[in-house]
Amino acid sequence: MSCPNEDIRNDAFPFEEKKEYFFAFLQRLLEDGKIKLASRGKFLEGNVDEQIALYRERFPKNQEGMDANAFDGFWFLTEECPGGIVWIHDNGYEDWT
Repeated sequence: MSCPNEDIRNDAFPFEEKKEYFFAFLQRLLEDGKIKLASRGKFLEGNVDEQIALYRERFPKNQEGMDANAFDGFWFLTEECPGGIVWIHDNGYEDWT
């Protein structure tokens, strides 16, 4: 999946498409070992597919849900999100966010 030339913050770009790009990007980063997902100092359990399924289950159903409790517009920073990103550097260093 390649990113469209459209501005994804544009309201004309449908929420469902934005969501699918998000999950494709998240899955790619996980599969490539660039990130891990964690919550409260512990990595999430399960394989990539199980972790993506957990995020899909908790992800807002529409743009209104996305905006309702988002911290500065970022659902990733809310309590509804199952966890945050830990960036894995080439040297193995874990950058917890």
